[in-house]
Amino acid sequence: MKKYEEAEQDYLAGSKYQDIADKYDVSLSTVKQWKRRYWKSDSVTTDKKVTKKVTKVTQKKPTEKAIDELSDSELTDKQKSFVLEFLRISNATQAYINVYDSTYRTAKTNGSVLLTNTNIQNEIKRLRKAKLQELGVDAFDLMEDMVIEARADIGDFIDFGKYDMLNVDFDGDVKLDTEDNPEVFHKSWLQFKDKDKLDTKPIKSMRIGKDGPVVELHDRNKARQALLEYLNKNIGDGDNVQIIGFDRRKANAERSETS
Repeated sequence: MKKYEEAEQDYLAGSKYQDIADKYDVSLSTVKQWKRRYWKSDSVTTDKKVTKKVTKVTQKKPTEKAIDELSDSELTDKQKSFVLEFLRISNATQAYINVYDSTYRTAKTNGSVLLTNTNIQNEIKRLRKAKLQELGVDAFDLMEDMVIEARADIGDFIDFGKYDMLNVDFDGDVKLDTEDNPEVFHKSWLQFKDKDKLDTKPIKSMRIGKDGPVVELHDRNKARQALLEYLNKNIGDGDNVQIIGFDRRKANAERSETS
């Protein structure tokens, strides 16, 4: 048996390259050449058990893959940095300042100009899509959140009611009015519902104020407006679907008044 054949048996038994080189009085590079030229097996025997070498392939996340593809785009290095910075902070002016080290006045103009660049727009859309894919969020998830906010009812989170109470003096006697009828106080009560029985998604904040419980919900009007805009854009005129109760001119007028 040739030397490299004997060495292969040692390798299969689990010996390291350097141990094999020392045993057969050859250099480390010679052992590696034997491995490339003559040894065909990729398995190693340890304690009479054969363990196959497994190459672990790490699957890149959608966002990481999209960023890698960004490096191959036609954008300049500065533009690529601007895209990533804009996605991080969603502010074109500040993103331009951070990347180009410019003044606010310059950044306010140039940041907006960069956002009109078709290639930059496409990269932003592509990276946003990858991020949504990574998060497991799609348009229907976001629309569902808008529907929840649009339908939020304060009665879902607070119990309230009223009761009557007789007006009495220090001795416990009921006071009478001018017509000799008992004086009655009309009282109200208000309290939070048990949190285990609530869907808290529509709640923006909850606190105990000086006059009792305070619940602030997300703005229903804004949620409804955003939802109607989405529905009319995606299933409106193009599909001959009418959104009942939606007056586009009225909605546009209301937006103009609030903006």
